[in-house]
Amino acid sequence: MKVAYLILAHHQPILLKELITALNKPKEQVFVHINKKVDIQPFETLLKDKCIFTEQREKIYWASFSFKKAYMHLIKAAMAIEEFDYYTFLSGVDFPIKPIKAFEAFLEQHRGSEFIEALALEDYPDDKILKKKQRRYSGYFIFPNYPKFFLKLNFGIAKIQRIFYKRKPYKGEKIFHGLTFCTLTHACLQYIIDRIESEPALSRYFKFTFAPDEMFFHTIIGNSPFAEKIIHNNLHCIVFEEGKSNPKVWRMEDKEILLSSQDYFARKFDLSIDAAIIDLLKQHISLNCNPKMI
Repeated sequence: MKVAYLILAHHQPILLKELITALNKPKEQVFVHINKKVDIQPFETLLKDKCIFTEQREKIYWASFSFKKAYMHLIKAAMAIEEFDYYTFLSGVDFPIKPIKAFEAFLEQHRGSEFIEALALEDYPDDKILKKKQRRYSGYFIFPNYPKFFLKLNFGIAKIQRIFYKRKPYKGEKIFHGLTFCTLTHACLQYIIDRIESEPALSRYFKFTFAPDEMFFHTIIGNSPFAEKIIHNNLHCIVFEEGKSNPKVWRMEDKEILLSSQDYFARKFDLSIDAAIIDLLKQHISLNCNPKMI
């Protein structure tokens, strides 16, 4: 079992180094995209012998299509090295909560499965949530790669536009939705790349949606032969507190949640808020390095 780890990062180079050290893989299995909005030098200084940086970099803006463009750079960088069994998507503020050997043993046991949260929007049981999710694509977001302060303008224009015309799902396909992070097979990712490259209109459609990183790959997979192989679990322990759009930052007070989780990674961490939780997880991982114990 050979896994490529694809990481998007934009700050906290020391935390990124801790993550890559915990992965404990040759540099040819760890691929990192650094947001073009920040200086890459601190990352290269710390990590030049521990990972492969993508040559192409994107300026990444929250809830924009730039996320997927950056992921495509990571995927192609990894595939240029070799054909991996699985590709795991991480952020630079993730950290493993179980040994990587246990994670890869789990993937071996479920070889061929696709680990991604991908729920068809029409299947949402709560009609209010459904309508809220549908607004992500039913109006044009005409500033797809702009700073966050353009969001209100984007939402305002899309709201007015929806009065007169609501965008339909692309080619009548079901729209699938879920968190960005996932672990996918080579065959599945190759299918995604082939469809994107042969069908430019697909990217154009999602470019003008809100938070396409939570719909784009999901929709392609959900309408593909790989849909039947989906396990609706991204293997990440992530908690969104009520009313907040960003995930909870894990602290020492949350250690029981993390240590008892059935997931393999957690997001997110911040060394300036609580560095001790990373030290605790490092110790936990070292004490449980036998995958049979997990």
